[in-house]
Amino acid sequence: MDIKIDSLIPFDSLKTNIEHVFSVVDKNGKVVLLKDNKPVYIVLKYDENHLSDAGIGMQEMPNYTLHEAMRIVLSEAENKTMHAAELADEIYRRRLYLKKDGSKAQYTQIRARCGHYPDMFEALPGNIIRLKQS
Repeated sequence: MDIKIDSLIPFDSLKTNIEHVFSVVDKNGKVVLLKDNKPVYIVLKYDENHLSDAGIGMQEMPNYTLHEAMRIVLSEAENKTMHAAELADEIYRRRLYLKKDGSKAQYTQIRARCGHYPDMFEALPGNIIRLKQS
């Protein structure tokens, strides 16, 4: 990340001269707020076209339900089985399903979903989830 020297601003400037902070953001696209001469925050100017460049995802919520996301991942897994925790991690990694607060589904939710869709999934001992063949 390229930072211009005039984009380094003391944190206290937020209290004393916030207009200056935002004028620098407007000019340079970002500022780095410093506490004890160390970077603590970055303030970015909103630019929808460049958010992915900054590593910030403003993606839409996925359109999959949890059981659909489970089916997608399990269909690609070896033997169509995975541990519930690994399945939860993979669904989250791919952003196939997120809870309303943006967090990942817990393995207990994965396990419970098997009970709601017994025609689709089988919960095996050891929290192993298997996709049933259709």
